[in-house]
Amino acid sequence: MQRTSWQVLLLLAIGGGLVSYLVLSGLDGRGYLPVPVPMSTALGPAALSVVLLWLGRNVRRLVRRDPTSMTPIGAARVVVLAKASALVGAVLVGYFGAQLVLALENLAAPLPRDQAWAAGLSLVACVVLVGVALLVEWWCRVPPEDDDETPGRSGHSPSAA
Repeated sequence: MQRTSWQVLLLLAIGGGLVSYLVLSGLDGRGYLPVPVPMSTALGPAALSVVLLWLGRNVRRLVRRDPTSMTPIGAARVVVLAKASALVGAVLVGYFGAQLVLALENLAAPLPRDQAWAAGLSLVACVVLVGVALLVEWWCRVPPEDDDETPGRSGHSPSAA
């Protein structure tokens, strides 16, 4: 599996934000109430960041061959969770960014002000989630195997004299 590139994450954030902005502003133009963002929305990405960081630390121990309860199949699952978290987190960054931009248009009213705070907090939580996911992906890299341990080899490295 290849590491997630920042270019893909940036495209997902921009695409998610653009689509969200168009849909939300279209709903607003038709007289629908704004889609609410509760303050508790930031708890989901924040909790996932903590769990992912804890699991990633165990995978890092496994890769370094330190004592851990993590199994190789568990490590593979953590890598998949990290990649999925990075991708979904990037889309949510775009969504909450669109929510924030729309709420900033009318900060004088109490509801948009509350929406701006909730969307901003959720945006920060999703940015943290993407950062933690990329860190865990990096921790899960397996070092290349040593050529000296490969069966059928003479045990001499090409650079040895």
